[in-house]
Amino acid sequence: MSRSYKKFPVVKDKSGPAKKFAKRLASKAVRRYSSGIHVGHMYRKIFCSWNINDFWFYKSFREAIRDWETSNVPKVKVKAKARRQIINEWAKYYYRK
Repeated sequence: MSRSYKKFPVVKDKSGPAKKFAKRLASKAVRRYSSGIHVGHMYRKIFCSWNINDFWFYKSFREAIRDWETSNVPKVKVKAKARRQIINEWAKYYYRK
């Protein structure tokens, strides 16, 4: 099993309507480019590829624990989970690859 971990605790939006819309905007920008594309990889300079996958969530370990301790959600859902479960969920989404 791999022992590598994420260097920055982030969850990115890999699918969904936001990414589909961003890809659509990118293809429109490339198609409507007036000067023409001379080289095949020229489209990269027209629309920044970072804008397509720009929706992400960041939550540090301390924030996850603090949210669990001070949540106003009914205790049936959030407080029923043990501290160990909250830590494991945070690690699953934000820490492990």
